[in-house]
Amino acid sequence: MRDPEDILDVTGLPRAPSGGGRTRRPFLSIWFKCCHAYGRLYRNAEATAYEGRCPRCGSAVRARIGPGGTSRRMFVAE
Repeated sequence: MRDPEDILDVTGLPRAPSGGGRTRRPFLSIWFKCCHAYGRLYRNAEATAYEGRCPRCGSAVRARIGPGGTSRRMFVAE
């Protein structure tokens, strides 16, 4: 059964050019339904959210970090 907290809405978020190197920051695993691909969301420098993009189409995804959150490490972006 799917948990609504496992779904991130990626519609309407801006796209940016890809680039940059790999980092060793904490990350979340994510399944991008838009392109049927797995990817990662890395924690930002302020430690307020995990952010990333679909590896195929570049759709942006952001998952906030805060009290009452979840300990899950895998999510689906719709």
